[in-house]
Amino acid sequence: MDISKAIHLLKCHAYAHEDVHLPQAEHGFLGSLRPFQGELKEENLHEIMAVIRALAAKLGEPALDREVVSCLWTLCKLGRAWAVEPNGMLRSNGLMTEEQVERMENWLDMISYAVMILLDNGGEEEAFWGYREYVSEQLEPLIAELDHLLQEKVADAEIQELHGEYKELAGASEESLAAFEREFNVLLPEDFRSFYRRKDGSGYAFHILYPGDAEAEECVPYYIMSLAEMEKTKGYFCERDELLTQYYSEEEIRELAPEIKPYLFYRKWFPFATMAGGSLYLMLDLDPSDQGTYGQIISYVHDPDFVYYVADSFTGLLRESNRNLSLMDEIEY
Repeated sequence: MDISKAIHLLKCHAYAHEDVHLPQAEHGFLGSLRPFQGELKEENLHEIMAVIRALAAKLGEPALDREVVSCLWTLCKLGRAWAVEPNGMLRSNGLMTEEQVERMENWLDMISYAVMILLDNGGEEEAFWGYREYVSEQLEPLIAELDHLLQEKVADAEIQELHGEYKELAGASEESLAAFEREFNVLLPEDFRSFYRRKDGSGYAFHILYPGDAEAEECVPYYIMSLAEMEKTKGYFCERDELLTQYYSEEEIRELAPEIKPYLFYRKWFPFATMAGGSLYLMLDLDPSDQGTYGQIISYVHDPDFVYYVADSFTGLLRESNRNLSLMDEIEY
């Protein structure tokens, strides 16, 4: 995420963008509170924290960007005034539950703490430690559920061997994750980083992700690549930008999900999972359309080649995959 993109997103979430009708403004952090539709959007928190990471160096400069500071202040001040204060418009009208109030207060604390530390040049590790703990705690039950499902659903002897190797796999180091980000000049979503700290992939051909619809028997199995495999794959896939207009008619392009920019191959897409022996990829989308979310999951399907929306985040993907895996009799491939 470059500086201009980060500032654009920040202005949207602070409802300070010149075009307040942009989807990212209307459904952003403050926009989603007014009017409040009864749901706090977790993806807004993660996008804001990615924005703050992208702006970390800028926040440590001697001369601060007035617009950036104004937006960050607005997020914290109005978020607290509208959703946390007892006399605020949401609580005073009984529009938020106590659990939602507590969650919003926690989010605002994480945002304001990160900004405070970065303004004081306290470093990213200190600025984001609370947020990283929060994401890890959110992901932990899903990973525990996945481990239980794998133990339950793996029956074939060959797949049991792969499962045994998976259980022995180490996680990626913080240095490896940082090196990957530097290599490609990107910021990996925190839930993705949190999973990789536990496991650096799932091992070749051990398929542990099952997006789709198990009830309709429309699940596709994927194994998760290591960071090294991701880097190698990026050398020949989505290493270039090619628009859909080079291959498809306007009518065909209208089938593309609105969250995705109209490309067939794009440098800002990062394949991280694939089917053994197949030309299918799950990818991190690090430059979605105005209707998408930073770090959303999309898929590339071969023959016919096209790109599809899968989930709003790695966490959302894992949640959907676990649900599908729970409905399967056993892992067969």
